Amino acid sequence: MIDHLNAHILAVKHLEECVAFYRDKLGFELKDKQDDFAYFVFDKKGGAGLGLLTLEAAATMISQEHIRPKEDTVHRDYFAVFVDDVDKEYAELVEKGVHFVNPPKTHPWGQRIAYFEDPEGNLWEVSTFLKK
Repeated sequence: MIDHLNAHILAVKHLEECVAFYRDKLGFELKDKQDDFAYFVFDKKGGAGLGLLTLEAAATMISQEHIRPKEDTVHRDYFAVFVDDVDKEYAELVEKGVHFVNPPKTHPWGQRIAYFEDPEGNLWEVSTFLKK
């Protein structure tokens, strides 16, 4: 079962500008930076972090329909949580009637991710990092 919030993800148009804002203006600690993603921590006690993901990457990972990268007024953020076994969680939630917009998929960086939405269309990412 979902037992904690890992990160809140914001899909953004201008990654570098947003990285500078959160790092330089808000003082968040930048833990990871890639071409289309950045991850910050701001809770020194190990709580949830903030991820920034480019609109293009979010649309590729989730879907054009749900992210709508060309529209300015769409809410594109989503919650991200870790689970022990994303495939098991997926099966249990589907059985309960949860609508997944993407089934589990393994990404090149070793994270297996599935996306579902709540009744209002708010997105959730459930994932696990595969053992190397």
